[in-house]
Amino acid sequence: MKLYYIPTTRAVRPRWLLEEMGIAYDLVRVNMSITKQPEYKELHPHRKVPVLVDGSVTIFESAAICAYLADKYISLGFAPLPDSPERAYYHQWLFYAAVTLEPPVEHYMFNVLPNLPEKLLPGFVRLETSKQESQQWFDRVAEPLREVLVGRNYLVANRLTAADIITGGVLLWAKKLGMLLDDDPLSKYINGLMQRPAFIRADEDFYAKIATM
Repeated sequence: MKLYYIPTTRAVRPRWLLEEMGIAYDLVRVNMSITKQPEYKELHPHRKVPVLVDGSVTIFESAAICAYLADKYISLGFAPLPDSPERAYYHQWLFYAAVTLEPPVEHYMFNVLPNLPEKLLPGFVRLETSKQESQQWFDRVAEPLREVLVGRNYLVANRLTAADIITGGVLLWAKKLGMLLDDDPLSKYINGLMQRPAFIRADEDFYAKIATM
């Protein structure tokens, strides 16, 4: 099993899950020159990370990779069983993080780092929402997470799942960007996740300068 990886990117998320699982994998550190090579496009059509190669399976998108791994090794408990009622809430928060929570963080990041490389979005789209508007957008969509985490450390059945990995990955960016106040309940949540040994092993570059994101 190989994970193609660049520090401080979405590739941290599947690496974190693999570390939590204790599954053997090869970490392939990627740089921009590697992504420009013709053969890399066979791994990812947009020449990005992460990419997971597992035998005959080659899959990209961090949330998809984490969901795949959680189901493949479901006995490890990082996804509820398919016939469990908790499975619905697991899917809900997994998709919420990727589809609803991440966009305002990404727009905020483009405002803070306007020269950040982005292969897919033209400049006028990247900066169509101001920094302040992006913060307000984030605060609004983060509210359901604040509510569900009252009295909990994790999103589903109060145990760590791949939904926390993806949500935590988004909130990690928000924390780096200064979007979370210290008294925000989500700060307590992400700080707890960051204390996990598997996270520390996966994101050894957390304290790198934000310009390297």
